[in-house]
Amino acid sequence: GWSKFEAATSGSEAEDEQDILGTGVRPRSTNRSHSAATTSGFLLVGHRTKGGKRPSCESDAALTALGLGGLASPRSSVHTATPRSSFQVPDSPSHSVPRVGVVITSSRQSQRRSSSASAAAAFAVATAGSSNPRDIPKTPPLGRFSVGGEGRRSSFRERPRQESIICTAATMRVLNVLRHWVSKHSQDFDCDPRLRNMTIEFLEDMVCCATLLPAEHKAASQLLRLLTKEEPPNPQVELATLLAPSSTPSKESIETLSALEVAEQMTYVDHQIFVAIRSEEFLKTAWMKPDKQIKAPNILLITRRFNEVSRLVASEVIRGATLASRTAVIEKWVAVADICRCLHNFNGVLQVCAAFQNSSVFRLKKTWEKVSKTTRQTLEKLQALVSSDGRFRSLRDALHRCDPPCIPYLGIYLTDLSFIEEGTPNFTDEGLLNFSKMRM
Repeated sequence: GWSKFEAATSGSEAEDEQDILGTGVRPRSTNRSHSAATTSGFLLVGHRTKGGKRPSCESDAALTALGLGGLASPRSSVHTATPRSSFQVPDSPSHSVPRVGVVITSSRQSQRRSSSASAAAAFAVATAGSSNPRDIPKTPPLGRFSVGGEGRRSSFRERPRQESIICTAATMRVLNVLRHWVSKHSQDFDCDPRLRNMTIEFLEDMVCCATLLPAEHKAASQLLRLLTKEEPPNPQVELATLLAPSSTPSKESIETLSALEVAEQMTYVDHQIFVAIRSEEFLKTAWMKPDKQIKAPNILLITRRFNEVSRLVASEVIRGATLASRTAVIEKWVAVADICRCLHNFNGVLQVCAAFQNSSVFRLKKTWEKVSKTTRQTLEKLQALVSSDGRFRSLRDALHRCDPPCIPYLGIYLTDLSFIEEGTPNFTDEGLLNFSKMRM
């Protein structure tokens, strides 16, 4: 009976797709029933019985349903059963035991849907013995694969996908923080070469990483270009030298200089002091602490500069011996303040307006009566612009509307920071960091 059956099936053996895989592969016993090989749609993995026979198909299906189909012993046999699979006779010379990691398939493409799934499962298990662990695909237990391919859409692929999404989100957050840091606080990298070099090395590693998404690669490349971009040398101005009095007397004076030249020079000096202020000087009201000369030197410098210019304007007005000379000085300084407004130097506008509010200048009633109507109207507009009503509402609106660069009046922000620091605790009642205060 067996010889007749072999003759009937031997003609199709060369055409069938046979997947012999795994370690410890042994030829199937000849006393296995043909119905058991054709009714099971799973990868049959199991132990041999005492008599050397495989368990029945019903036992395999039960093991698979219990999730035990993938537990194979070193003596277990693995076979992908297809309806066209032929029996292998142990004594036949054509059927030799394959080596570990070898996949034997036929060259004829199968017409059944189950063949591709069986070949994929065979290749996955066979390559598990590869020497390169990075190429090992993550596969579920063998008992969970179905020949129709439905098992491949199981939940085992969701975890790598979720990890990839989380990794991408974390990478973009890191790049966004670096982008804000580089664009808003570039002086940190200019003043600290070690920080700059470490950031460049980190971005270069990200650019060379092959697993980055295109958006991540683009963001890292842009940040790297920003940090490595060679800017034209900008000579640093020594503020001490700039503010020091000239060693040789000059022929020019405020009376001989035009209002435009005075306004431009005031704007230049204020700008040099303003850009020298570091962001750390605004932390924890450092300008009011005992060590303010160390923690906030530039804030103190621009404050002292404001007071000096205001006293200078008041002194120039009072120094006039005649009514006409005092009137001319007032009109000239009003023109200086208006030009500073056009130059977006709101700090200079407030310097001049504060001088006119000085009691020694404000009480010159006869002098103010001689000031022209146009000058008084201009002064009223400037005073309305820098008025402290509504926490400098008009000045804040002007700062929001103007195009940079501009020089704001720093006292607005110092007052706001003082209220925030003194009126809001650093920690919540639960002992956590008060992020609401940090975002103010």
